[in-house]
Amino acid sequence: MAELVWKGKKSYAAIAAETALATQQLYIKEDHPCKQEHSASDSQMWHNRLLHGDKSSVLAALLNEFATSVDLVYIDPPFMTGRTFSKDAQVAYSDTWGNDLDGYLQWLYHTFVLLHLLLASNGSLYVHLDWRAAHYARILLDEIFSTHSAGAGFRNEIIWQYQSGGRAQKSYARKHDTILLYTKSPQYCFHPERIAERRGTQRRNHMRKTVKGDGHVCWTIRSAGRLYTYDEDSLITPTDVWSDIHHLHQKDPERNGYATQKPEALLERIILASSEEGNLVLDCFCGSGVTPAVAERLRRRWIACDQSELAIEVTRQRLLAQQQAPFVLQHVVR
Repeated sequence: MAELVWKGKKSYAAIAAETALATQQLYIKEDHPCKQEHSASDSQMWHNRLLHGDKSSVLAALLNEFATSVDLVYIDPPFMTGRTFSKDAQVAYSDTWGNDLDGYLQWLYHTFVLLHLLLASNGSLYVHLDWRAAHYARILLDEIFSTHSAGAGFRNEIIWQYQSGGRAQKSYARKHDTILLYTKSPQYCFHPERIAERRGTQRRNHMRKTVKGDGHVCWTIRSAGRLYTYDEDSLITPTDVWSDIHHLHQKDPERNGYATQKPEALLERIILASSEEGNLVLDCFCGSGVTPAVAERLRRRWIACDQSELAIEVTRQRLLAQQQAPFVLQHVVR
């Protein structure tokens, strides 16, 4: 297998060993006061968790309790944009890296290793990046997933296409992000019927269109000597190019002012397709809070983390506004 090498690279085994030592010195502490979030008295009852802390410490601490237990991970990590993102003059996060590609790759690889350790045997990982880092991430993920379980690894490269932003003058306009889907084994959760789209009346490849007497459309195609017929109301699985989910414009009702906020429709499709009710969903770069908000609405358990105080507060307010199940606000201490 091809391997990506960079200055200071640490192996999967080295990261796992270091993390095992770190977990002995870390524990998760509930912030106080947190009466708004935590109203149940039964300590054995599950409570969703909003965690403040650097992803390395948070994920290491979570391994004490959740190793091989997370059903679905979605992350929208820094893209190495070279920018600092703010909200109302308060810094949300810095994505500058000082042009240190080696440092960024080690940081990304370290993240992927910890998430792999947390994933259940039938778990799925969605990694949301853009043109700057997606090609690196795919090689890193191939190395981590394909070498630890037969049949594990790459499933899809999803293109999320949008129209927002300006138009380049000296290159083609960049109008998509890349979402990589990897699974920890060949047995994984996927429900295309939940996210299927109506076939409709628009022409598709070389199918023949027939209009019935009632105006209803059906499509036919002959293959290997057989005639296949599909009704316009029949459902088909979405392709790996998602152009039907729009970027949030500045006055969109979903907007909470957090930079790089993603639409709920994007997370809804991912969570519906790749998890069941009651499954555990993790996002260690929760940012605007979209992952826990959608997971909560779809009756999934969730753990959301971020090192940014602004992200934690924005997410906290968003979840409180939903007025649904209680959650706990926590942080990692040594």
